[in-house]
Amino acid sequence: MRRSLTLGLVLGAAFVTNIAPAYAQRWGREATPRAGVCFYEDINYGGRYFCSPVGGTSTDVPSAINDRISSVRVFGNSEVTVYRDSNLRGQSRVIDSNLSDLRSLGFNDRVSSYVVESYRANSSRAVPRYGNNVPYGADVPYGTVQQPRANRWTYREAESIVRRSYRSVLGRDPDPAGLQSWTQQVINSNWTQQDLEYALRQSDEYRQLNRARRRS
Repeated sequence: MRRSLTLGLVLGAAFVTNIAPAYAQRWGREATPRAGVCFYEDINYGGRYFCSPVGGTSTDVPSAINDRISSVRVFGNSEVTVYRDSNLRGQSRVIDSNLSDLRSLGFNDRVSSYVVESYRANSSRAVPRYGNNVPYGADVPYGTVQQPRANRWTYREAESIVRRSYRSVLGRDPDPAGLQSWTQQVINSNWTQQDLEYALRQSDEYRQLNRARRRS
């Protein structure tokens, strides 16, 4: 009995160890996180991608991905610090909003490690920040910290974005819970309507609509 129990525990541990995490470091087209980032193989968020939630860290990006990231999308109240070298070393940049072309930072195909954290508007780290207050491609001296980004939308404006996005992508008005949740997301992340429409297209509802349209 004891031997059978021991064997069962060993097999159980092996099974748990081999379960893949929700966000794996491999190219694909997985669901995007509510708070975190997605890394894309091509500029303008094209091609394959992989995502990492807030708290995710990679000290050595896998060889199939290393130095192949060309654009980054930021979801929720989050930011990512990218490094040119493994083990979070070398030149780094903090990205706190969508960046369609890493060439503007001199980081295209040069990301080897990264850390995803909650957005820290008052961060005192001597690392350049690139977000809504910094024009992409601007020549910002290394070692400076940009001013915190301000919310671009009022609550009513954000609600209008949510309503328009729902009608455009899902063909319906948002339910009260969805309206409140996505409105806050738009405000917190300074999302445009394009950003929200992209997120809605990752939803199960949109996928089901697409399947129904193809069958009809």
